Amino acid sequence: MKSVLEAINKRGRKPFLLCDFSPPKGGNADLLLECCDLNPDMFMVAYAPGKAVRLNPIFAADWIHSKTNIPTIFTISTRDMNKNAMQSLLLGAELMGLPNVLIVKGDKFSAEDLDLQTEVYDFTPTELISAVKAMNERRDFRGNELTYPTRFCIGGALDLSRDWGKESRLTKAKITSGCNFIVSQPIFDPELPSKFLSFYEKTIGEKLKIPVMWGIQMVEKDTISFVNVPKWVHQDLEAGGSSYEITINLVKRHLDLGIDTFYLVPTIYKGGRRDYLSAQAVIEDIE
Repeated sequence: MKSVLEAINKRGRKPFLLCDFSPPKGGNADLLLECCDLNPDMFMVAYAPGKAVRLNPIFAADWIHSKTNIPTIFTISTRDMNKNAMQSLLLGAELMGLPNVLIVKGDKFSAEDLDLQTEVYDFTPTELISAVKAMNERRDFRGNELTYPTRFCIGGALDLSRDWGKESRLTKAKITSGCNFIVSQPIFDPELPSKFLSFYEKTIGEKLKIPVMWGIQMVEKDTISFVNVPKWVHQDLEAGGSSYEITINLVKRHLDLGIDTFYLVPTIYKGGRRDYLSAQAVIEDIE
């Protein structure tokens, strides 16, 4: 399977579209069939959306790649596993030939959640990035030798709704620790990527040298969003606009500003249902 870096480098002049995909709340293969109607450049399989019990993204990513032949990224969260469990699971991903991993912290548990389960956080995301890089160099978290090195292409997250100074320093720390690519939370202002990249260079003293997939969230009336949806989007929807039209316009405005690597988040309805058909229409029209 291609790594993220290989896929981006071999795309030619066309935009690169990474498509978010939710693993199902069950282990039946029929629940994954919606992926077969999509043809992005790459899938990203989310980790336990909504903090629900879902198919582990490693197994979902392997199934999706086997059926579509489209490369995948699987997501892991530092919230739920100790170091031994995390690295043992990653060896399973290596066995399956899955090179692309996105490392995230995971949503904090509520008081109600904590009555039923415990947060682990044996690693911070930056520490896990460093530990996975060490696995690529044949060392586990204890410093002991692995029989063979792993071959992971390691991703980290970026959230432009947070303080940019802290996000810049955290991004630099992730890169220093071994991060190979970045996936941003969704944004609705096409000028933000360039503004952040300039801010990063000024703050850190060097350009951000690894690829960033900039988040584009598809929304409809009364749907779920990862981030605050600006007023103009609600106004467009109230005036009869569609998620597809808004997304196409957003992507084209990004392209006009030289941004051409995207993380597309299909519409999420309450209960977790996704609108992958509209996402595919965007994928087809952007290509």
